[in-house]
Amino acid sequence: MNLYNITLYAHSYMRWAVVILGVLLIVRALTGWLGRRPWDASVGRLGSFFTISMDIQLLLGLLLYGVFSPVVRRVFDDFGAAMSDARLRFWAVEHILVMVIAVVLAHVGHVTAKRLPEEKRYRRYAIFAGLAMLAVLLAIPWPFSSADPRPLFRV
Repeated sequence: MNLYNITLYAHSYMRWAVVILGVLLIVRALTGWLGRRPWDASVGRLGSFFTISMDIQLLLGLLLYGVFSPVVRRVFDDFGAAMSDARLRFWAVEHILVMVIAVVLAHVGHVTAKRLPEEKRYRRYAIFAGLAMLAVLLAIPWPFSSADPRPLFRV
């Protein structure tokens, strides 16, 4: 197995950590916010794990994007032609742009929630983790997506 495949598999499986941590954070934040519960510091730790998983996923994605991916290499050989191909445009622009936005949303939510009074933290986590996860779920190349479907689990 070469570095491209190792990075691709790691990126593919790391998405599940992002999705699971994101969903857990949203559920915990919503139940705390809507249930008017006192602040639970474990939600802040979950927010840290979520942003860390997003950072790792971004790093793996940037390695694929800038170093290893033959698809992205083909895109940069003729960027203009790639923009007219929906599959190549997805990888060249749409996927990375939406995922970077998701990482920024996760970080902004986490950093600003830590600075808020405890009674407002749940709300901030729920909104920003929700927006980040919406972006992630929209930009993942699911097996049923039209852009360039990928398997749920690589084998």
